[in-house]
Amino acid sequence: MPTMELRHLRYFVGVAQYLNYSEASRRLHVAQPAISQTILDLEEELSVKLLLRTKRAVQLTAAGTAFLREAQEILRRANEAQHLAQRAARGEVGTLGIGFFGAASSPILPALIQAYRRAFPDVELRLFEMNPDQQLAAFDEGRIHLGFTRTLPPDRRSEFEEELVYTDRLVIALPTTHALAKQKVVHLKTLAGEPFVQFHRIGAPSLFDEVIGVCRRAGFSPRIVNEPNFMATVMTLVESGLGVSLIPNCVRTLNRPHVIIRPISPRSADIPLCATWLKSTHNPALTAFLEILRTAKPAIRTQMEA
Repeated sequence: MPTMELRHLRYFVGVAQYLNYSEASRRLHVAQPAISQTILDLEEELSVKLLLRTKRAVQLTAAGTAFLREAQEILRRANEAQHLAQRAARGEVGTLGIGFFGAASSPILPALIQAYRRAFPDVELRLFEMNPDQQLAAFDEGRIHLGFTRTLPPDRRSEFEEELVYTDRLVIALPTTHALAKQKVVHLKTLAGEPFVQFHRIGAPSLFDEVIGVCRRAGFSPRIVNEPNFMATVMTLVESGLGVSLIPNCVRTLNRPHVIIRPISPRSADIPLCATWLKSTHNPALTAFLEILRTAKPAIRTQMEA
C-alpha cells in the first residue's frame, strides 16, 4: 500500500482548489495522469472517496472537504518548518550564548551586539559576565557558544578555536594626588615601596602573572595589599588612596575622576583579548556573529590600541 507523502497532499489540494484536473496540472507543473493516479492512491490509502469526478465537473465529497482543511494546514506547517530550517542554517534564528570578561569586553561589546541585533533580530542572545575560568566551565556545560577572554590555558587550547580581537598592555593607575601623577611615563622601579591593589589572580591568572613579571623585570616584587574580584573595586581603592594598580589599558574606560592612568617603563608583554569557541560547535548564529566581529576588528583595534 502506498505511503502518504506531502506530494499527495499538494496534488489533492491543487485539484480541490481549482476543482479542475487540467488547471491543477498546469499550476503544479505536473502531468495530469500523474495527478490523477496520485489522488487515486491517496483515496485507496484513506479508504474514502475525496473527489467526485464527472465529465463536466469535479466536486469534493464530505470526506474531501474535511480532509482539505487538514491537508492545507499540514502543508502550511511543512512550509513553515522548511523556512525555519533554512533560516536556522543561515544563523537567522536560534540561540547564542556569549561570555565576556569585564572591562576588557565592555568597551567593544555594545556596538557588536547592536550590529548583530540589527542583522539578526530573531536570534535569542544570552550574555554572561564571566572570568576566564567561569567561561571554560560554561563552555563545558553548553551555556555559552562564544567567549571574550584572555589566552586559553595550554591544557584546554586544543579543544578551542581562538581568534585575537585586540592587544592590550599594562598601565599604572595612580590617585591624582600621587607624587608621580604628573609623570608622562612612570618608571616601575620608583613604585618598589608602594602598596599595590591588584585584580585577584583567580579571576585572571595570566594578567596577574604579567603584573608580577613586569615588576620583577623592573627589579622588585610588588607588595600587594588587596586583591579585589572586580576591576571597578580596584579603581575605587586606587581612587581612595589605598594603593596603586597595574591594570590593562582598557580599564581606563571606567573613567574614575580622581585616578590618573599613565604608561609604564619597562613595557609589559602584550595582553590579548581573544574570541574563543569550541571546535565542536556547529551553531550558524555563532558563524554570523563572528562575521560581524571580523568586520568590526579594524575599528576595535583603533579604539582599544590607541
